[in-house]
Amino acid sequence: MLSHCLYHKYSYPDQGFVVHMLTSPTRSFLTNAYLIETESAVVAIDTFMLVSDAQALCALFDSIALPSGKPLLGIIITHGHPDHYNGTSTLIAGLKDVPVISSQGITDCIKNSVDAKQVKWKPFFGDDWPEHKILPNQWVADGTSLTLDGLQYHFRDWGAAESSSDLSITLGQQRSVVFVGDVVFNTMHGFMNDGHTQQWLAVLKQLAVELADVPLLFTGHGAPGKTAPLIAKQIQYLQTYRHHVSKLAGTAYALTSEQKICLEKILCNAYPDYQLKGFIQDGADAVAAEISEYNNQGLPP
Repeated sequence: MLSHCLYHKYSYPDQGFVVHMLTSPTRSFLTNAYLIETESAVVAIDTFMLVSDAQALCALFDSIALPSGKPLLGIIITHGHPDHYNGTSTLIAGLKDVPVISSQGITDCIKNSVDAKQVKWKPFFGDDWPEHKILPNQWVADGTSLTLDGLQYHFRDWGAAESSSDLSITLGQQRSVVFVGDVVFNTMHGFMNDGHTQQWLAVLKQLAVELADVPLLFTGHGAPGKTAPLIAKQIQYLQTYRHHVSKLAGTAYALTSEQKICLEKILCNAYPDYQLKGFIQDGADAVAAEISEYNNQGLPP
C-alpha cells in the first residue's frame, strides 16, 4: 500500500523520536504527511487528501504499531487545506478516542471551506475523495506546548500566511526539528490562492528569527532541509512572484489569460527545477487583487 507514496525516515535516537515521512504522488500535489514515533506511541502530523494516500499512511502506521502495540496518541493538522486534513477519517477508522489537534482558526477555516472543496474536487477525484471529514476537536493556543509520550510539541499560531490560518510545531527541548505545513515549500511553486502573501512574507521573516537555532525544517511540500536557507528561499520566491504579478497586472485586480501564461513562463525560467507549476497561474488573480487592494488603501505593496 505504500508503493505509490515515497517514504523517508529521520531518526533522533538521542532524543527518543523518529520522523517517518510519506509524500503523495503529483496527482495529489506531492504533499507530505508525517508519523512521529516515540518509545511507546505514535503521533501524526497531517493526513493527506485522498483515500488512497491516507490508506498508505495507515499502512505505515500499522507497520510501526502492530509489532510494538504503539497507539496513535493524536493527529496534528497544520492548516486548513484539504491535502493536509482530508485523510483524517481514514487514518482513525477503527481507532478510539484519537484527538485531532489544531488551532481554533484552522478549525474554522476547515469548517467554512469544506463544502466548497468537496464541490470543486469530488468530481475530479471521484471515490478517492473521502466522504467524511473530521474537524479538529482539541485546540492549542499560540505559544503552548503538549507533551505526548514524553516528547514536547511546541505550537506557534501564525494566523494567516500561506493559508487563512497556519501552525508550526517544534519538537523536543533541543528544538532539533520544526514542521511548518505550507508556510515553506522546498523546490515547489507556492500555493497563492488564499491571497495573504504580504502577511505570509511577514510571518516568514519572523520565522527566520525565531527558528534560527532549529537545524532541520520539514515542509508541507518538498524535502526537509536546513531551516535558514529554506526560509530565505521562500521569501525570495514570494517576492519574485509578487513583483511579476504586480508588473503584469498594473492596477487591475486580475490577470488576463495571456498575462498568466507570461507569468508561468517567467517563473518557470526563474525556477526551472521547481515542481507544481500549475499553482503559478491558479494563484495569480488572488495575488493581483491583494496587491491592488493594498495600493488602493495607500498601503505599501
